[in-house]
Amino acid sequence: MIISNLFVRAFKSIFELSFPIDPQITILIGPNENGKTNILKAMEAFKYDQPFENSLTCQYSEHYYQKKCPEIALEFSNFTKENRRHLLAVSDVFKNVESFFIKRDGSELKDYTVFIDDVEVEKVDINKLLNCLPKILYFEEIPLIKNRVDYYSLVDGRPGFTTERNLLKIGGLEDYEVIFEDSTRGRRALEEAGRIITEHIRRVWSQEPSVEIKLNVNGKVLYFDVSDSTTVFDTPESRSLGFRWYLSFYINFLAQTYDTRAHEYIFLIDEPGIHLHPAGQKDLVKVFEHLAQKNQVMYTTHSPFLINREHPQRVRLVTKNREGTKVDNEAYRQNWKPLRKSIGLMIGDLFFFSDSGLVFEFSGGRSKIFNKIKSLSKPTNEE
Repeated sequence: MIISNLFVRAFKSIFELSFPIDPQITILIGPNENGKTNILKAMEAFKYDQPFENSLTCQYSEHYYQKKCPEIALEFSNFTKENRRHLLAVSDVFKNVESFFIKRDGSELKDYTVFIDDVEVEKVDINKLLNCLPKILYFEEIPLIKNRVDYYSLVDGRPGFTTERNLLKIGGLEDYEVIFEDSTRGRRALEEAGRIITEHIRRVWSQEPSVEIKLNVNGKVLYFDVSDSTTVFDTPESRSLGFRWYLSFYINFLAQTYDTRAHEYIFLIDEPGIHLHPAGQKDLVKVFEHLAQKNQVMYTTHSPFLINREHPQRVRLVTKNREGTKVDNEAYRQNWKPLRKSIGLMIGDLFFFSDSGLVFEFSGGRSKIFNKIKSLSKPTNEE
């Protein structure tokens, strides 16, 4: 099951908008303060465990003066056989449907409404239905990996060490007792985990293919070390912020999707990779492509390096005018002219030009221009 369309009314800077969600990756790009983050937050607000009250209502809307909550609706489609089985356990009305909408306009379960072909469906167990839907996970900040973690923080599940626990998870270590053993078994477990984690990171970090992760235990403290061809083993906090963010991001998302079924999550990510070099951002795009094989991904960005030009239909240009936040679904038309105009990107802003060049000014038709360029390309007698 995927989320195929989003409808929002009277939410923060959004007066009213609707647009299709890509089955794999949706990219929101546009100037600051135009509402990209508000779109992510609107999708997050659809979840029942999120606050939903009139403090979120757009102040320029009729809803605000009527002291009403916003309205957020999601369309769900592309049901697998397993999805259909779960939906039928909720109600027989889902037997032959290809899609349905659920709208939220209040803080209670009774404020969710189901629509099939624009017709409201009654007597549906909303709580049971919500549990059948893809999980919406919003990531505003990625918890960065620390240099070390002690035994008690791991075993007791203390907050603030999610990334460290997830690192051990992707290394195959969920029995924390083993790695703190002063034994051959414990040391081998640490070595094997380090090898597995290193293999994962090398697959997605092209800037330094020799990067290596090592785990060491001293007493009741587990230490994390990183090295590459230019440095000896050192702590994560001594590395660049870009690499540390990337490592932490990949650890958390890989662990989150380790055992998931197809399309169990939609990940909402605000401004990923802002500390990364362009080459690192291109690596990040590859990670998103990998995540999107089993889940949907939606993220905001200002960077052209986080746009996969092979899939222009994924880009949504977000702008704002007197009518609030708007979304353009065809930012790629006219050689990306709407996007370039929106973010103010000009040829003079680019560094990718040669040491010498020519600037032409032509008047007349297209044929005259082509003939002029052709004549300039002919070799002269002096050559």
